[in-house]
Amino acid sequence: MSIGTRIQQLRINNGLTQEQLAEKLAVSRQSVSKWEMDQSLPEIDKVIQMSRLFSVGTDGILLEPEEAGKLRPQELHLGSVYLIARDFEASVSFYEQLLSMGVSTRNCGNKFAEFFFDNKCLSVMNEENLPGHHYGDGDYKFVLNFWVEDLRREYQRLQGLKIGRMTEIKKVHEGYYYFHIFDPDNNVCEITGGYTANAVSETKTEDRRSDMKTICQSCGMEMGANDYGKNADGSRNSDYCKYCFPNGNFGKDETMEEMIESCIPFRTGQDRTPEDARKEMLALFPTLKRWKNQGRPQ
Repeated sequence: MSIGTRIQQLRINNGLTQEQLAEKLAVSRQSVSKWEMDQSLPEIDKVIQMSRLFSVGTDGILLEPEEAGKLRPQELHLGSVYLIARDFEASVSFYEQLLSMGVSTRNCGNKFAEFFFDNKCLSVMNEENLPGHHYGDGDYKFVLNFWVEDLRREYQRLQGLKIGRMTEIKKVHEGYYYFHIFDPDNNVCEITGGYTANAVSETKTEDRRSDMKTICQSCGMEMGANDYGKNADGSRNSDYCKYCFPNGNFGKDETMEEMIESCIPFRTGQDRTPEDARKEMLALFPTLKRWKNQGRPQ
């Protein structure tokens, strides 16, 4: 499906004529018609305006659904809330009375009991049986459990964001892999999801690769060990490259659109045209730290 066809579908799905869309974008109806017939491409600012008007990301306009899906974070679903109980039986009795219901399931003897209500699960975990399971450290009492389709992909995403301390991916039993990420108050979020049998060794390899290569959150350039920018105190800035952030500030005061245009010569080559490079950056840049609030509808 072409860019023009996607614009046409979004316009029709939102109940707009070509004239109405043209009026909202301050362009002529002929311009909209040329976009939809793939005779020309909209300017960057018009793509951003349409993304806000149609409540989609710029990648939803510029890229095929399969390509756009690779750039978007996968959905994170709340699975269970784990309550770690010191007096297991007393806690089970308490929640049976509080929720006016009996235990839904009681697994592994007296290791944990689950209450399913309001489409959610409260799992009361017996503290005495946790050593050797996977809550053997820490003094926390609640754990938020989330699940995703691809555990390794989520691990790499959060590792790149560097928002909290993380464990390695661990195995409880075949089919159940997880890792923990800790919030600023040291509360635990457990992430589970699909994982292959050799995922642990593969993830360690990916971790080493991640240590070597990260993406500049301003221009999207892959950064090696010698490409990082510097903070005002001379320390390494792990978010931005040395070209965008040389000495504690951005080297150039420019808009996202100006940055994209200046990067095009560095992203074109034998198999990539300037227009291909522009499309890729229009999809990528609104997800980068420097441009998030500017480039995507809030």
